[in-house]
Amino acid sequence: MPLYECRCEPCDLTFEVLAPLSASRTSRRCPECGRRSRRVISAVTFASARGGAMPSESAEAAATDVTQLRVPPAARLCWMDDRSAARFGAHKLGRGAEYDDKIAARQELRKQRGIPDESSGSQPHEHSPLADPAVLARRKAAARKTKIAESKEIIGRRDSPS
Repeated sequence: MPLYECRCEPCDLTFEVLAPLSASRTSRRCPECGRRSRRVISAVTFASARGGAMPSESAEAAATDVTQLRVPPAARLCWMDDRSAARFGAHKLGRGAEYDDKIAARQELRKQRGIPDESSGSQPHEHSPLADPAVLARRKAAARKTKIAESKEIIGRRDSPS
């Protein structure tokens, strides 16, 4: 059963009411003066089906390595590699600073030990036409030609007598 928050204006009292969802729209009587009180919008907390807090708030989630977070495929953008997805997940959980600090500490440790930096893992996608530099250059050149032609057309219309 949800816990609703109500406010009695004459008494200046805010109180909570435990009521079934079907009774969510009905007003409640103030425990002090007995007048009808309006329900107010308040902060919301959700619990998971297993009971307890959401995974982002649980001790188990806090104990996990923030650099190893997994993002569901539906939430990943096409260009995201595993490292980018882990950083995205960390920021969505409010642990972005922790992620950035851990990665910076690891890079500093690698540098101190003389180990070369690990690659970012970003590989060009074969299914993307822009992965091929020649295709990208041709598209840029075509766009430039189109802009030049449009500019000449606008200038020609402006200069021609109507």
